Amino acid sequence: MSEIDAALDKISALVATFQRNESRYKSTKYSEAEARKDFIDKFWIALGWDVNHDQQTNPYEQEVKVERGVATGESQRRADYAFYFAPKFHDVRFFVEAKKPAAELETKENYFQVIRYGWNSKTPLAVLTDFEELHVLDCRYKPDIETALHRAIAKHHYTDYANRDKFLEIYWLFSREAVASGSLEKRAKELPKPRGKAVQRGLFPGEYQSIDESFLAELDQHREALARNFKNHNPKLDSDTLTELAQRTLDRLVFLRFLEDKGIEGEHRVERFGKTGRVWEDFIEASHRLDDIYNGIVYKHHDILDGANLHVDDSAFASICESLAHINSPYDFNAIPIHILGSIYERFLGKVIVATDKRVKVEEKPEVRKAGGVYYTPEYIVRYIVENTVGKLIAGKTPNQIAEMRFADIACGSGSFLLGIFDLLINYHGRYYNENPAKARKGDCIKRNGKLYLSLHKKREILLNNIYGVDIDAQAVEVCQLSLYLKLLQEETEASAHQYLLDFEHTARLKKLLPDLSKNIVCGNSLIGRDIELDLFGENESKINPMNFEDAFPEVMKRGGFDAVIGNPPWGASLSAIEKKNLSQSYSCFQGNHDSYLFFIEKAGVILRNNGNTAFITPDSWIKVPQAERLRRILLSSGSITSITTLPQKVFRGVSANCLIFTFTKGRSSEKCQVNILEPKSDLSNIAQYKFDDEYRVSTAGWRISPDAQFQIFQKVGASQIVTRVCDRCTTASEFLDVMQGIVPYSKESHSREIIEKRAFHSPTRLSGEYGIWIQGRAITRYHLSLRSVEYLRYGRWLHRPRKPKYFQGSRILIQEITGGHPPSISACYCDLVLYHDPGVISCLVRGTLHLNFLLGILNSRFLSWYHHCTSPKGTRHAFPKVLIGDIRAFPMPRIQLSQPIDKARHDDIVTKVHAMLEAKKQLAKAQTDKDKTYYENKCASLDRQIDRLVYDLYGLTEDEIKIVEEVNP
Repeated sequence: MSEIDAALDKISALVATFQRNESRYKSTKYSEAEARKDFIDKFWIALGWDVNHDQQTNPYEQEVKVERGVATGESQRRADYAFYFAPKFHDVRFFVEAKKPAAELETKENYFQVIRYGWNSKTPLAVLTDFEELHVLDCRYKPDIETALHRAIAKHHYTDYANRDKFLEIYWLFSREAVASGSLEKRAKELPKPRGKAVQRGLFPGEYQSIDESFLAELDQHREALARNFKNHNPKLDSDTLTELAQRTLDRLVFLRFLEDKGIEGEHRVERFGKTGRVWEDFIEASHRLDDIYNGIVYKHHDILDGANLHVDDSAFASICESLAHINSPYDFNAIPIHILGSIYERFLGKVIVATDKRVKVEEKPEVRKAGGVYYTPEYIVRYIVENTVGKLIAGKTPNQIAEMRFADIACGSGSFLLGIFDLLINYHGRYYNENPAKARKGDCIKRNGKLYLSLHKKREILLNNIYGVDIDAQAVEVCQLSLYLKLLQEETEASAHQYLLDFEHTARLKKLLPDLSKNIVCGNSLIGRDIELDLFGENESKINPMNFEDAFPEVMKRGGFDAVIGNPPWGASLSAIEKKNLSQSYSCFQGNHDSYLFFIEKAGVILRNNGNTAFITPDSWIKVPQAERLRRILLSSGSITSITTLPQKVFRGVSANCLIFTFTKGRSSEKCQVNILEPKSDLSNIAQYKFDDEYRVSTAGWRISPDAQFQIFQKVGASQIVTRVCDRCTTASEFLDVMQGIVPYSKESHSREIIEKRAFHSPTRLSGEYGIWIQGRAITRYHLSLRSVEYLRYGRWLHRPRKPKYFQGSRILIQEITGGHPPSISACYCDLVLYHDPGVISCLVRGTLHLNFLLGILNSRFLSWYHHCTSPKGTRHAFPKVLIGDIRAFPMPRIQLSQPIDKARHDDIVTKVHAMLEAKKQLAKAQTDKDKTYYENKCASLDRQIDRLVYDLYGLTEDEIKIVEEVNP
């Protein structure tokens, strides 16, 4: 019997039972808890889900989380069932809300409650059921109670469950088998976005908005309103103070809403601010009370915010509280994943309050504006990095051993990587104690439903022992601490929080729920310390915010440093002259105007202890560019690059740079680096489980001895030896080629200061001598220049990066920048016309005694395309692979002495064959009949093979080496 038939039989039996006793099950005496136990649990078990945790016994790794308690009075704070899929036990796939059959299912309150769960968790579909009926709800749009009843996309009566065709609709959407294959995502894509009359009727107010977009927009509005409120009534407050006051106020409100929705605070307090007639005073009074209970930076006394001299307009503040209050807000902070809150805050931190005497506004920070926005690291990248560093370091260790380890992110922002570490440590400890219950010390765990869960005390201990962070932005430090506190309290309840306070009421250090993280998460400049030229900073010192790790983390540094440093260091940060001077004195990798992330890589190596790991996500250029040679040598001399994973161009929205993730181990020498190449269509959300099609270990020995220490990561087994030997025997193409890229043309309507006139003509004969042909890269193929469709251009005096005319006239080689085919190959052709081109074409002037055809044959050879594929990150990128000017100049060229008969014969043989190829390509372009086309195609293919064989001989490749080349470049 198939799984589907077995499921249908089980559910048909449930249908028969319900039908036989329908009046009993629909009576008011039959409770929701009974309905769940008798029918709803069994329904989902039949669909393949481990509802009773018969297989998945570890409470931290269960695909179904069941809320057994049923709230009375107000609506409960957690969905009855949350479904996950291993190994992503913190990404909800869909929710199910249960009701008792006697109650009306289709009410706007029920629908709103379920949609709220789904929307806040970014899950597109959710289920509302009492077993008698099952309603599938669309959760893609911002919840609105007035339009909630329009969100059902399917409704099933229990008699449908026994009908095979109707049952299959449910099975292929919600069974474990279907969810594993992406059924929910596929169904969501099939659903139409609202338009036309649906929008006009107001069924989808605001149209589609994800939880992060919506909440970020609301926070921005509240921040600006608060800043205006404070400024209007306290005109002496400056921009920095207003920014701090507005953020702290919002942090307090958000944290309180989190406590309410989690059930840790038993009452909904935000909606009650102002019941006494004093909204702001109620808020401040609640903050004092919460500080006594929770501690932490959020409710910590603030001299201005909590002071008697701050004047606030109660009515304006009341509107903010009313908007965020539980009864009015679409946000469910129990359902919003912590990492999504982190991504919202990361973008929130990209703006500050700017105040003048007359106005207040919110603006992007200058560095954010320069970078084009805030780029939050996706959660799946965080998880991948954390699991491949911290995860490997703690594997097989006991909790006591892990307690001695220290992990850091030294550009932590809102804390995404630290949250990832904390989550990993909680899950690891939970699994360890459930597998070894006798090893749990008193107070480490609490027992719930027969399973061991980490106590709040133990989670506090892990947080304080293991997790450290630094950021130069005080706002980021505050949000990072807030995020960690939210994670700490994520699984707590009012009862567990109260029990903790009872257990530690006589212990001053532990008597508050939240630990003091001021020694763990520090505001400072990770790159610039105080130990060089103390008077260098002057009045800029507070802005630069220098910090020594020895002062910030004395105990960590005394023990030798951190066990792991991970993160996404800032790219392209603006550096002042003072900062550059300090960096030039402090960092061995400094080579002119470096990108900021390179200094973070060097710093991470310095503050690591021996055998510690670094893992960063960065642009991929540093593993090859000359400006990072010193950094590469530092890493190779102080430890080992243990893995590099290249990523497609879709990690950060709006960022075209290719990225990579690398891991480095300090003080341990290894001659092998694990290289993983992700294909363009790879599902990055599954990167942690991705089985790489192109996975191999590369020898790093050649990196250490090569002239510029490039990390040649694209060389498979046997390739590195070929590359190393060829480079040792050869000179570079820069000895024979003068290489230059083209120009960027602009129309006269362009706003650019550099303008070039471009005109198209029907007949070239009408052109005057000042015009030349204009081409783009697609005009160039191997050995042929296509001029079937061209424009004509006058080389004006206003140009973008002007080039000398010599690059656009006379005999020369043209190379297309984009390399085509699979794998990508170089396309070069001969040209002697006056023509101009954009940067997608590279012009090569030949110098010296070697014939142009000789160099053209080498550039078009299989071997050189293979070499480029092996040695250049840009050559192997999957979106528009390129050959760059620097690549061409560095290409290995044989040392030919034309005075030597053997060399002269090889040279002349290639020249002759290339000349024949050029002629054959011309004839192929002119061919009209299929017979002629086939003839010249075959002739070109034959000449190609002959030229390739001559080039192999020229470079001294053996037959075995030729096989390696042709396996990669068939």
